[in-house]
Amino acid sequence: MYARTTTALLLITGLLGQLWVMPAHAQTVLTGTEQSSLQFMREEEKLARDVYDHFYAIWGSPLFGSIAISEQRHMDTVLNLLTRYALPDPAATNAAGVFNDGQIQQLYDQLVAQGEASEIDALQVGIIIEETDIADLEAAIAATSKSDIVRVYSNLLKGSRNHLSAFTNNLKALGGDSNSGNQSGSSVSPGTSIYEPISETLYIPALDLISESSATVVYDVMMHIVDAFPQALEVLSVTETDRLPNSTHASYDTATETLTLPDVSFGALVLPDESARYSATLQLVEDTGSATVFVITRLQQK
Repeated sequence: MYARTTTALLLITGLLGQLWVMPAHAQTVLTGTEQSSLQFMREEEKLARDVYDHFYAIWGSPLFGSIAISEQRHMDTVLNLLTRYALPDPAATNAAGVFNDGQIQQLYDQLVAQGEASEIDALQVGIIIEETDIADLEAAIAATSKSDIVRVYSNLLKGSRNHLSAFTNNLKALGGDSNSGNQSGSSVSPGTSIYEPISETLYIPALDLISESSATVVYDVMMHIVDAFPQALEVLSVTETDRLPNSTHASYDTATETLTLPDVSFGALVLPDESARYSATLQLVEDTGSATVFVITRLQQK
């Protein structure tokens, strides 16, 4: 039963390591723009991590905690590139909330002050950060021809789009207004679940679930891989949304305790077909006060 799943996900997780070990001598010299871009991205990802860590400490929202972990992994991934190209790390010795880039420092100070006013303000700050990150990553991708840098930036871009959607859905659930101007950045449909390879998170923007009152409620869900074999994913955050149920959404059957994902995208990976899409079925194996864990029982290319 796990053969197809094992092959697909071990290929995904195994190949991730190969992305970061390519010898430096196999790469050409970076341009000045590429060098400054990598160093800027390292600090921009640090800004996101530091802001979300700060908001998690204040508001206690699991969403900030889980996305802060993702941002740390994003930072680590950019650091791998800095190391590969023998570039100085601008965040090497800086404490949380401290940055070498003056503009990033000013932005951090402004955003922290804004998000300390309320949880709604904090979620709005999250949207600002992710939209800014998306714009900067798109510009950085356009300014380089290095395949390894493009691959990393592309994965970071998918991660930022996941985070943007999560913050937007959570903000709406609290009655806030995102005033977002870059919601159309994703090339996938609203019902598509996206696996973000760098931080090993699975984002489900729309999950239909029949409530105790027999009404179907649509949730926003974020999960992360906690074990490679069998492939187990733990739920990080669940937020009710105002979306209407749709056949393209993921769905959970309480009777069989199965989670069905009709459409899954795996981001930019070193695979034969990086645009491939999948469908998946997950089985609930643990549901306690501290953890809700699913195991993937089927993963099939569409």
